[in-house]
Amino acid sequence: MKRIALLTAALLVSLSCWALDLDGAKQMGLVGEQTNGYLGLVASGNSDAAALVVEINQQRKAKYQEIAAKQSTTLANIEKIAGDKLTKKAAAAGQYYQNASGSWYK
Repeated sequence: MKRIALLTAALLVSLSCWALDLDGAKQMGLVGEQTNGYLGLVASGNSDAAALVVEINQQRKAKYQEIAAKQSTTLANIEKIAGDKLTKKAAAAGQYYQNASGSWYK
């Protein structure tokens, strides 16, 4: 029984190493930065990338709302500022980013 528990734990740890992270997804060209401050899927069909986008965007929105409240401004204003910064950073790093018309560039 102890052996099965150890094997199961080892398997779970090894599977978590395969989990897609933000940097990896950007390097593989699966996700990119959008002008609204959120991640977008560059190529559809990858469920891991789609789940990552949802998770990261939820975290970003919570942070943007916090900043907007502290600065007494709108969420849309913070999203715009973040989008400008993140798309410039992605462009400089050779990663995908979306322009105002919705086209992806690298």
